[in-house]
Amino acid sequence: MSLIFSRSCQYALQAVIYLSREREGAAVHVREISDALNIPHHFLGKILQILNRNGIVQSTKGANGGFRLGKPAADIRVLDIARSIDGASSIDRCVLGFPECDEHQPCPMHDAWKASKAGILRMLSETTVDELTGKMNARLDSLPGTIRAHS
Repeated sequence: MSLIFSRSCQYALQAVIYLSREREGAAVHVREISDALNIPHHFLGKILQILNRNGIVQSTKGANGGFRLGKPAADIRVLDIARSIDGASSIDRCVLGFPECDEHQPCPMHDAWKASKAGILRMLSETTVDELTGKMNARLDSLPGTIRAHS
């Protein structure tokens, strides 16, 4: 289990990285992405539709349809994906899950989490999909199913 991201968000990040490795403008079917990343295709389809509504990916219908990035990978921040999938307040929630946790009613971990959260938000807002793709190419190539860049 991820401390920061939901499973849906993890899958979204993986799918967007996968799409960033494709030839610019090439559409990829949900089934190809789901098979390559071992993500249930119906679940991934719903995730990609959310990303489509938020402009992170674009979808095209038809035989040559599929999904592609909605903008350059260098312009997509990890925080954009996280907020699209998990909501704008996903990082701002109480780390212990209390509904009322703020400066006036802090949970036992509030102050420690506040400092950590600031660093995490900075990292997520400064990290782009393009950077992740560059760092992940070797890892993705070694996954079962041998995912290869199609560029």
